[in-house]
Amino acid sequence: MSTLYVVSPPLEIFEGLKPEVRQHIVMLPDFLRYPSGRFKGITRSLLAGRIPLPKRILYYWFPKKYFDRIIHAEAGDAILIYEACNVRVLRAIRPYLPEGVPCYIYYCNPVGTTFRRPAEELQAIRALGYRLTSFDPCEAERYGMACTGQYFRYPEHQPDNIDSDCFFCGLPKDRAGTLQRLRTRLEAEGLTCDFVIPRTPAEKLTYPQYLDRLARTRCVIDISQKGQTGLTRRPLEALFYGKKLLTDNPEIVRYDFYRPQNVFILGKDPEEQLRAFIESPLAEVPESVRAAYDVNEWIRHYLPVSNNKSRKNLQLCDL
Repeated sequence: MSTLYVVSPPLEIFEGLKPEVRQHIVMLPDFLRYPSGRFKGITRSLLAGRIPLPKRILYYWFPKKYFDRIIHAEAGDAILIYEACNVRVLRAIRPYLPEGVPCYIYYCNPVGTTFRRPAEELQAIRALGYRLTSFDPCEAERYGMACTGQYFRYPEHQPDNIDSDCFFCGLPKDRAGTLQRLRTRLEAEGLTCDFVIPRTPAEKLTYPQYLDRLARTRCVIDISQKGQTGLTRRPLEALFYGKKLLTDNPEIVRYDFYRPQNVFILGKDPEEQLRAFIESPLAEVPESVRAAYDVNEWIRHYLPVSNNKSRKNLQLCDL
């Protein structure tokens, strides 16, 4: 039975995989990340990817029980690594990855926030034989990656009560001023806001806590990072939880779930209609549209072909 080995998946979303899909997937922690321990970190920085290294050295940095799972993958299997960005680490492990087993890397954040020199570093990773994929169609086209888009999962349950009109949770990044002005505008309309903008680890919500707050609001707020055009996960969270969406991403109109009754685009739609928009009923979105963004469909981009006769082609996105 062919297997997809997934390194560092979002576990809360992968819990939505159906049993018939889940049986073909092995989920591994982020064992390629920078190691704990000063000596391990120094030695890896000095040696990894600079010279060929025996496995016994790599086992010092990468836990053997996890590293062995991917290097012992068999013909017909596949490997998927989330957000791998250290070129020298990828170079160090590449000789041990089995020939004929495709190894994909999925970038679920803008590559400009992941790499200092995106074009140069992505090209170096591609030259090593990794297959690069992205959530962002524009970045995929720009850097020659395949686009597999964004995805989510069906909620297990939803609370009956609503506690807020508008909800945002995220790090301030380069959008703190925008968020503050938006909150002021919404509250001026008499709308209640639940904004969580953590500045310390203690202020952060766990993902289940985040989803519980989101489930108790009428409208999800989505403010993209500078230069981002691909979907964050918030539009899909709004879609699956049946919430309105307030976003600054004009590219949202290109997606098949877009309905002007459900999605308000900042800078395009009239701000004087904000309250009316949030208080109006949702337009129906066909279940077939929603299902296309489910994790069970998305993972088919990477599942070994023997397990996935209807596998989607990995191509540049054309929304």
